[in-house]
Amino acid sequence: MIARDLMNSDFPYVMADADLDYVAKLLAECGLGAVPVVDDDLSPIGIVTRSNLEQARNQPLPDLGAIPEFLLRNRPKPVFHANGRALREVMTSPAISIPDVAKVPDIARIMESHSLKRIPVVEGHKIIGLVLRKEVMEAMKGGFPALALEAHRRRPLISIPQQTGDRCALATAEEFRDLVTAHERQLELERAERRQATTELRDQRIRELASQRLTDAQWREMLEQARRSAEAGLAEHLLIRFPSQLCTDGGRAINAPDPLWPATLRGEPADVFQRWRNELHPRGFRIAAQIIDFPEGMPGDAALFLMWSAARN
Repeated sequence: MIARDLMNSDFPYVMADADLDYVAKLLAECGLGAVPVVDDDLSPIGIVTRSNLEQARNQPLPDLGAIPEFLLRNRPKPVFHANGRALREVMTSPAISIPDVAKVPDIARIMESHSLKRIPVVEGHKIIGLVLRKEVMEAMKGGFPALALEAHRRRPLISIPQQTGDRCALATAEEFRDLVTAHERQLELERAERRQATTELRDQRIRELASQRLTDAQWREMLEQARRSAEAGLAEHLLIRFPSQLCTDGGRAINAPDPLWPATLRGEPADVFQRWRNELHPRGFRIAAQIIDFPEGMPGDAALFLMWSAARN
């Protein structure tokens, strides 16, 4: 029996620029107790375990002393918060890995000598799985069970409203001319009020959109729609459309284009970019931003596109 027979091939992994809070969430959900960190070539460069996160937590004040075991028993652990720490500060590096053809006794020896509970499996340089110590022990005892691990996961758009007015009377031609002038002034006043109301309404909408967060259900729906686009023969999919005013610079960086445009995103678009960076970028997907309409010559709506075709030169 070799590593490929033992490994869990359904496992999470991240790149070194992933958010530490996101990695902590992955650890809590995956059940494998570790999340490998990989480079652009999918070579393992580190690994994060629960013990890494525990060491990164703020320690209790010295004068409080240790908390008694009976108080800790069955008590849920507090949610981990990165508090500005980077993944590279917390992960164990370099990562120790084994080839997919490594034999069970050799795996056991490596894990024992390095005190490892789980170890990445590579094919060439690329990570393809994760082996747990308990499964190695089972295999050594000859009682290796069939492995069946859980699978993982798989969203929205944006718009605005409007108003009116009028009147008349009669007398001399001069009075009629005065009525025309008054009417034109009234129309200009109404246009100004409409512009102000539209601006205020849009500003309120932008504030609401900036505070909205992307839900897991919306993200899964986005990816399902992208899958349907691929099934239809398309090489890209519009993930989310939003007013360019939702960007901190009104969409200028996207329109330029400036490579720092992701830093201008707010609300759901910022969450979509973050989910792409954490989950889809390591799996070969690319993302692009574009202003897709220009009402009155100014940037209107922007959009984020998910792409899976080979990179263009």
